[in-house]
Amino acid sequence: MLRLYQKLIPSRQSFNKRQVMMIKIEKILHREWPNQHLKVHLFGSSQNGLGTNSSDVDICISTSWNGLRCIKTLANTLRKNGLHVLRTIPRAKVPIVKVWDPILELACDLNVNNTISLQNTRMIKTYVAIDPRVRPLILIIKHWAKQRKLNDAASGGTLSTYTWTCMIINFLQTRNPPILPKLHEIPHHISSDNVEINGLNSSFCDDLSRLVGFGQTNYESVGGLLYAFFRKFAYEFDYQTQVISIRSGRLLTKAEKGWDKGAESSRLLCIEEPFDTRRNLGNSADEASVKGLQLEFERAVNILLETRGNLSILCYKYHPYQL
Repeated sequence: MLRLYQKLIPSRQSFNKRQVMMIKIEKILHREWPNQHLKVHLFGSSQNGLGTNSSDVDICISTSWNGLRCIKTLANTLRKNGLHVLRTIPRAKVPIVKVWDPILELACDLNVNNTISLQNTRMIKTYVAIDPRVRPLILIIKHWAKQRKLNDAASGGTLSTYTWTCMIINFLQTRNPPILPKLHEIPHHISSDNVEINGLNSSFCDDLSRLVGFGQTNYESVGGLLYAFFRKFAYEFDYQTQVISIRSGRLLTKAEKGWDKGAESSRLLCIEEPFDTRRNLGNSADEASVKGLQLEFERAVNILLETRGNLSILCYKYHPYQL
């Protein structure tokens, strides 16, 4: 397990390339629109401690200027400056431009003014820093999900990397005793970037001096937690009635959320987005996909039991018509 984890940790060169990519985008924007006070921020796995050498770069451009309201304007400028525009998704909940840099050999997703993603990144980074088991557990499950073709929500049918991360954090919050706290519920000074969404503050406690060591009374190993995670979602989680909630640090019921009526009532996987709590991150997986996820969880449990934790077999690359 340690060997796989060490292989997944990004190299210093990989980290530096992402910094270079950010600076490159910033220079392009400032050269094109020198008076518009455009700021470029890395977010996601490049910043939250969960990146790998193969992770894409996520960039948020913040500005009060309306000239980038149409995401195609950004795409055209990036194309003009030598980046390959792979796809523009203007009608998504968060419009993005997907590009490839042929010099740095990096893929990058860019959005404009989705600044909640910066708080989101800081939240994940804080959870990762609280306990030394969090990072290896998430990286190994992310690797498993990628190998088993379970982490491409954009193409439909499976879950995003962010959704997997939320599932794992909530799993660690609900261990007995818990390994992770509920950051939004810990009393703290409201952050300067706080926004109110659906009547709730986005601000959360990120004071590591108060948080590190929270889970020290829980003695479970990373290997034991990996097995328990798969077992939970193979056999214990009630897909019909339960909702995963990082913000509450527990499993809610659909009735508590008001998701027992309307569109969400028919969803088999409900995962509350911790900032926009009306949003279900599980929406990308339809009923057939959730049934497929359950089969993958059962497969994982069986392999870990039968092979005494052979991660090579567990993470064997999925091919259609082959479990």
